[in-house]
Amino acid sequence: MKIHPTTLDYEAYPSVFPLLESMVFMWFVIVVTVAIAVWVIAKLWQVHSIPKHLAKERGLAQAKLVFWLCLLGLVFKPLWVLAVIAIVTDWDKVQHWIRGTRV
Repeated sequence: MKIHPTTLDYEAYPSVFPLLESMVFMWFVIVVTVAIAVWVIAKLWQVHSIPKHLAKERGLAQAKLVFWLCLLGLVFKPLWVLAVIAIVTDWDKVQHWIRGTRV
């Protein structure tokens, strides 16, 4: 019992083939792809620099430390996490806890 033929014969290319062969369409695809990649990188950079901006706004003493942690966090992600932790930590309470005094 034969359900499907074993050979497929194509007499013509698919209707989208001329579009895929056109140089204008390929340049459009390249431009759109590059634009999307640049947009995504810009948004990731904005998210990545949030701790740095928060440290400057709050006038924290460790603002330069947070800046460098964010910058080095591009290569080694746990450093970026440390920058976020440095922003949200109340350093006065930590200092009192280390010294063993109560606030």
